[in-house]
Amino acid sequence: MQARTVTETEKVKEFRHRIREEGLIFWERPDVLAILDPQTAQRVEALNYADLTMFDDVADVLRGRESAPFNWNKLRQGWLGQMRHLNDTDGLRAIAGRMDAILAAEAGREQDLLWLGERVAVEPLIPAIIDGLGPVDRRWVVSEVFSKIAWFLSDVDDGRVSSWHKPKMITLQVLAGLAVRRELKGRLSGRRPRRKDLTDPVVDMIPTLGLGRAVDAVTSLLTAVTGSPGAAAACLLFELDHNPEWRAKMEAELGAIPLDEFCTSPTRLAPITGRFVKEVLRIWSTPPVVVREVRTDLEHGDVCLKKGQQYVLSSYMLHHGEQDWGNADVFDPDRWLAEARRSGQCPHGSYVPFGWAPKSCIGANLGMAQMMLLAHFVCTRYALRVPEHGRGSMAVASLVRPRDFRGAIVRRDGTTQGANAA
Repeated sequence: MQARTVTETEKVKEFRHRIREEGLIFWERPDVLAILDPQTAQRVEALNYADLTMFDDVADVLRGRESAPFNWNKLRQGWLGQMRHLNDTDGLRAIAGRMDAILAAEAGREQDLLWLGERVAVEPLIPAIIDGLGPVDRRWVVSEVFSKIAWFLSDVDDGRVSSWHKPKMITLQVLAGLAVRRELKGRLSGRRPRRKDLTDPVVDMIPTLGLGRAVDAVTSLLTAVTGSPGAAAACLLFELDHNPEWRAKMEAELGAIPLDEFCTSPTRLAPITGRFVKEVLRIWSTPPVVVREVRTDLEHGDVCLKKGQQYVLSSYMLHHGEQDWGNADVFDPDRWLAEARRSGQCPHGSYVPFGWAPKSCIGANLGMAQMMLLAHFVCTRYALRVPEHGRGSMAVASLVRPRDFRGAIVRRDGTTQGANAA
């Protein structure tokens, strides 16, 4: 394992200092409470989101009327039901096929591996959210998603966006929203076919939910994939480059499992790779900080928050807390061995790479599976080539991701054409 350079923003450095000085719960600002204790964070999240009634539709607000009450949990339940299809063997084979197509197209080209990680993780997820779009509408949706990703990455990456990027991003948001609206209306009227994507459960709820809130629900999913999936994929590539001994173990394990079989149960079939992925998600958890609006007055222990105040959570800080994790800043997949877990080295409540209930990521299982698929590709069909081995650093900013990490993905068989995943 090679040493790595980590650059943290001043905000993250301040949090580390204040944890040492004040403990795991402190007032960051007069109306913003930092909650970095795992049990308190779980409880406060549960209390704050006990009532998930959605806000009124903007169209109704403009007309001066109230929308029909609608609980966000109904949407979550609909999405979770659909996730079972997206995360089954056929669903994973479909995502693997889309990932392979991107890797095959990019094979042999030296490039920013952070951006490649974003593409290979995020693009295959868009049809899982909204499928069947025409070429123009799909282009608007994909362009809007990646305009947001570029914006997020521009916080510490100079030259990532131009001065006119923000107005372009806003324009793309409008065009993507119209594309989603057309698809929803088409399915509701029967002019467009129903599909096994996350948009489909929303269609049946439109009579109560309203078209405006239905569009907001789907676009919220598109926004959700602009953060963690691509950054996590790039972190996986980074750690594979920095850990050649682990890469060799994974090549041996995954080389014995055909991709078609692997899609039946990735984590069960490849436990070594599973440990590696879990450790990537622990040590480079992203986003490092999330800010929540207090929806209702709440109390828990010494925590007392009023509606309108804010609180801050950080999976990154939890995952680097020495009180729960031995050698927290060391990349060690073996901490996920069964005997290590039994000895308390991997405390359940302190591992939250997909967030806290009841707002945790609905695609957690799919996210884990997709990371496993990427590992399979890079350890079997493709190989990672970084000219300056061990180059690059990690940036802990709006997203946790590699910087100055350039290289190429090359096909191991020497060809330039990708094959279908199945």
